[in-house]
Order: sequence, then C-alpha cells, then structure tokens
Amino acid sequence: MDGLELKERFEVSPSDLTFEVLAKNAPEELLHNINDIGVLILPSHGTDDSFYNGSLDTLDYLNNNKIKTDIYVRDEEYKELGLHGADIWLGTFFLKNFVIPIFCGVIASYIHEKLKAKKDDKISLKLIVEKNDGTTSMVAFDGKVEEVEKALNAAKKFSNEN
Repeated sequence: MDGLELKERFEVSPSDLTFEVLAKNAPEELLHNINDIGVLILPSHGTDDSFYNGSLDTLDYLNNNKIKTDIYVRDEEYKELGLHGADIWLGTFFLKNFVIPIFCGVIASYIHEKLKAKKDDKISLKLIVEKNDGTTSMVAFDGKVEEVEKALNAAKKFSNEN
C-alpha cells in the first residue's frame, strides 16, 4: 500500500495544543522571538522530534513570503523523516490566528508553484489553528491535491471565529 493510498481524511477537531504550551516548552533558540513567530513547523508523523523531508524548504518559502516561521526544535536536534514515494508530506503547522488567511494563500502557492503538484497527487498536512480566544482546533487532511482547498478553507474560518 502506498503512503496515502488510504481513504481521503478530512478532519476538524478541537486541539489541546496551545501557543502558551508551545512557548513554555520551546527550545532555547526560539525563546527570544517566539512571540513574533506566526507559524511553527512541528514534528510530524507521530514523532516528537522528526520533521518531513523538505521542511527546511517549506520554512524558507514561508519566510521569503513574509510569514515569520520557525521550526520547533533545537538546531542540533533537527532530523528529517525520509518518506519515499510520490506523496507530498507537508507536515504539521501551528498557526497563530492573525496569520491563518495569509498562510493558507502562501501554502497553496507553494503546493502548486514550488512543488509543482498535479491534481491527482496525494498530499498530507495538519494545521493546528489558534482561534481569537486562544483555544485551538486541528484541521487534518490526507488526500488528493485538488481537494486540499477544503482543509485550507476550514482553517480560514477560524481566523474570524471568536
């Protein structure tokens, strides 16, 4: 069975992970500017310390597009998961409320323009989005690239919600 050859998964659910929790447990390198960061790239694929191959490219793309982003790990502890196959594994992102609409537009451009994703390609991403009141929800998507907009649109709704 290929990586994402499972049924499409689109899930929106409450999350316990908040910015306060991330800030409290942040790697020392992040502490000095964590309040200025709009997006944190979190460990993925059920691990506490591994990131998808290409996470540094995603980090650079977001920062180059004026979205202050960092990876939630100490530099010397950064390691990547080398998942092989044609699937696009973007990872897990924590989004502060103010950056949600901008992030969604930029990540859609990244998927189509930088990664050159085709309509039948399979993609996986998880967004933990902060609401105006500081609580969070998770939007998880595994499926065809042509359907990823439903996950991005679900995340955008939280930017206006109290």
